[in-house]
Amino acid sequence: MQLHLQLWQDFIDLCQSLTHEQYTCKSTWLNGVSIAEHLRHSYEFYLCLLQGSSRGGINYDNRKRDRKIETDLNYTLEKLEALKIDLSTLNTSKEIRLKSVEAGEEEVKSSFERELLYCLDHAIHHQALIKIGLKELKLSHLVSPDFGVAYSTLRYRARA
Repeated sequence: MQLHLQLWQDFIDLCQSLTHEQYTCKSTWLNGVSIAEHLRHSYEFYLCLLQGSSRGGINYDNRKRDRKIETDLNYTLEKLEALKIDLSTLNTSKEIRLKSVEAGEEEVKSSFERELLYCLDHAIHHQALIKIGLKELKLSHLVSPDFGVAYSTLRYRARA
């Protein structure tokens, strides 16, 4: 669970370092998408998993979008802190059913642990995009060089 908590702490640290204008700036390099939008998207995948786990099924396509995360840094920080608390108290040994448009009418069997890893990888991918937005704003110094780099890549680089 430590990797997930660290990922969200990294997001919190970044948010605390940004102004409202930087957080909401529509990035030319990211086709008009802001850092805030990428963060919201990552947050909502985790939230969808947490909420769906209590029902035994998740559907990332039908997750609730909270646009306030894209515009209100204080609200965002509250949501991220609450997510960290929820993550730290999880029971991860659940089977879960995944619904998706791509799977058609079928439900795919999965596990909470597997979906948690998916959410982690997905959020790291969005960290990489956020880092591009930070570079455009000349703010990449606000995050570590490892921000947005997959753990497998970090291990590979350490061996080289």
